[in-house]
Amino acid sequence: MLVLTSDEEQSTPLQGKLDTMAAFIGKLGLAAAVITVACALIRFAACRVDAEPEWKSSELRIILKYVILGITIVVVAVPEGLPLAVTISLAYSMRRMMKDQNLVRKLAACETMGGATNICSDKTGTLTENRMTVVKAVLFGQYLDSIPSRNVSISSKIFESVSSFAVLLQGLATNTSHSSFARLVLKPHETWESLGNKTECALLILCHELGGDFTILREQYPSLRTLPFNGDRKRMTSVIALDSHTVRVHTKGAAELVLGLCTRHVTAMGVQPLDDTARTILLDRIASMTCSGLRTICLAYKDISVPAGQDSLNFVSLLEEEKIENDLVLLGLVGIKDPVRPSVPSAVQSCKLAGITVRMVTGDNIETAKHIARECGILDPHGIAMEGSEFRTLSKERLHAILPRLQVLARSKPMDKFILVHALRELGEVVAVTGDGTNDAPALKEADVGLSMGTGTDVAKKASDIIILDDNFTSIVRAVMWGRNVYDSIRKFLQFQLTVNVSAICIAFIGAVANSRSPLTPVQLLWVNLIMDTFAALALATELPSPKLLQRPPHGRYDSLVSRRMWINVIGQSCLQIAVLCFMLFAGEYVYLSDIDSATHRRDINYTMIFNAFVMLQLTNEFNCRKLTTEFNIFEGVLSHSLFLIVMIGTLIVQVILVEAGGEAFSTVQLHAKHYFISLAFSTLSWPWGVLLKQIPENLLISVFARTPPPPPASTELEAVGV
Repeated sequence: MLVLTSDEEQSTPLQGKLDTMAAFIGKLGLAAAVITVACALIRFAACRVDAEPEWKSSELRIILKYVILGITIVVVAVPEGLPLAVTISLAYSMRRMMKDQNLVRKLAACETMGGATNICSDKTGTLTENRMTVVKAVLFGQYLDSIPSRNVSISSKIFESVSSFAVLLQGLATNTSHSSFARLVLKPHETWESLGNKTECALLILCHELGGDFTILREQYPSLRTLPFNGDRKRMTSVIALDSHTVRVHTKGAAELVLGLCTRHVTAMGVQPLDDTARTILLDRIASMTCSGLRTICLAYKDISVPAGQDSLNFVSLLEEEKIENDLVLLGLVGIKDPVRPSVPSAVQSCKLAGITVRMVTGDNIETAKHIARECGILDPHGIAMEGSEFRTLSKERLHAILPRLQVLARSKPMDKFILVHALRELGEVVAVTGDGTNDAPALKEADVGLSMGTGTDVAKKASDIIILDDNFTSIVRAVMWGRNVYDSIRKFLQFQLTVNVSAICIAFIGAVANSRSPLTPVQLLWVNLIMDTFAALALATELPSPKLLQRPPHGRYDSLVSRRMWINVIGQSCLQIAVLCFMLFAGEYVYLSDIDSATHRRDINYTMIFNAFVMLQLTNEFNCRKLTTEFNIFEGVLSHSLFLIVMIGTLIVQVILVEAGGEAFSTVQLHAKHYFISLAFSTLSWPWGVLLKQIPENLLISVFARTPPPPPASTELEAVGV
């Protein structure tokens, strides 16, 4: 229960990486600000050695400008726009994921899903259509390779003379959960619509096809007591009253388990002892059906006499479960087919290409599970399929040894799913798990991303992070794609912001040391800060996902947030920007402004052009930052990304207005068209330069910001839930 009641929020993998990154950038910015101010003050002091001892107000204003510059560098360096970028990307993705049948309950789950390395999926309804149909059966000792239709005369059925036929119809109709509203509605085109528990609906259809009317039978024999189905029992029992002296127990459930509770069985000759030979034949039939991918369910009953003078309801309510569900009479077993969703095999293949391991966790027979897993593409020749009874007894060392190859967990209990998720997370995996029942809540809470089904219980939905509205595995794969898109969007923003930080800090330092003033004023730097925080977050954090995202391995829990390729781009583009701005700072007045006579006016125009070129360099580099790999086409899909274009055009228009009308506030003067052309020409150098940077091999740099994997967590969570 501690797992469910704990209010402690677990840090997501991305949150941990962002914390490390933000701390590093903040410290770097603070150090750069201190060094810049210190160097400027040292240069100022050196120039003042021969000055008069009395301080002038103008000198104090100069020192104040240095301090303001230092504070501005810190403001620019601190990534206060990072939370905004994360929030925008998550909120945008959450809204769009809704169209893909993913209702996100927790924003952080969007990005965590993108780093998933393992998906532990239920079978029924997620991998399969949850459209149950009884296709084979063994009834009263007779094997039926197909189920006779209702329009076939009852007299022609092979079990016509069996006296227990009415018992079979009675059990099919009454041993169902009324709370799940398991009923059928006959549509105009003679097809059935199942409402409620699909397995029970399949049995009700069978009752109908055999000539029974389950509605009348339910009304005729109301349940006195019900022992509901759950993941531990794997069976359901209902007790009905035949008369004032007799009650009848109807039990259905996992074939091999219910068969083990039976001591007799119904044949064409009546009720006979269930000897070893008959039991072996039935077990072979079960194995044959399960190997064909059918879910097998045994149907059994027994009659209990009510002691004289006792009320049937009171008598039944006092009976122990063990006394109710023993010494049963086997009516037969049925094989239920639940087709695999057509889209699932391709979705599983997409997961494999994306480096994600898909595991099936089901309560079905292991042979049924293996057949469905092969059909879905989950189980390969080297994979391991295991039953929950064996799985939960493994030692920790043995468990960790087989986990990489464990692909199917059958006859599992809800706690087996919890153990599986916990063990995978101990190994550093990022785990997403599906669940729809109340007992799945611990596993949903334990996982990095809990995925509940739209048809699941309220408890499961509250314990989950994302609700899969259509219960479809394909929707889970789309959630992975959106998660990776979120992660990439944040990395694009980081790549852009780091480039701005490095170039802005370096040019401010160079200018302060060489010329006693930064070529970029504090107000200009704040405008640049606004560009790289708010506007860049809007532009880069709202990209639509591409199927290419599923053609690469996932980012693991401890992978570096800033890859080697990103560092090559950051360092390379920063060097280009610094080189361009230094050229303009030290040579610009003599190269492209030599026709201006006034030295003061020439310097003012040059500093304005430096500011203008710096902003335009950021805009052109924003196109480069749309790609995190060695892809050359940085304009791919840009025309369909309207918000990106709006931000780019809007920023450019505002920049022109600030240059032309900023005046003293922004330390700018008006520029001619050729000056804008020169600034634009310098800024477009980042595009061919970006192509050259992509030719640099990644192994020249080592990754940074990789988090060291912590030691395996203690098993306090397992102890808390009684494992």
